[in-house]
Amino acid sequence: MSDMPHASNATSNVSGPENQTRAYKAAKFAVIILSALIILVLIAIVAGGVSKLRGKSAPEANPSSVQLAPGAHIVEMQSQPGRLILRIRNGAAEEIRIIDTQNGRLVGQVKATFDRAR
Repeated sequence: MSDMPHASNATSNVSGPENQTRAYKAAKFAVIILSALIILVLIAIVAGGVSKLRGKSAPEANPSSVQLAPGAHIVEMQSQPGRLILRIRNGAAEEIRIIDTQNGRLVGQVKATFDRAR
């Protein structure tokens, strides 16, 4: 019976604190940190989804119209974030209208006339 190792000696040689190398400790630490980060990201995703569901529903589109003078036509149309830019020509006059796309109101307007005699 003295030839057989004790059970306590067999288990202590397998994975005892004195046998942990620096690389093993670093890997263990990295696994713990990354697991915590994954849990935090999942919590943030769930919280973001809940806040979106509780938030206001999408705003209803308010259709608006642009009134043009008789004989006027849109020469060019551009869009920027939150803005619609229209270039309108009416005979010898030209204007640029900047319209807010959220509510359809006129943000800015530039009118110009040019001399056709030149």
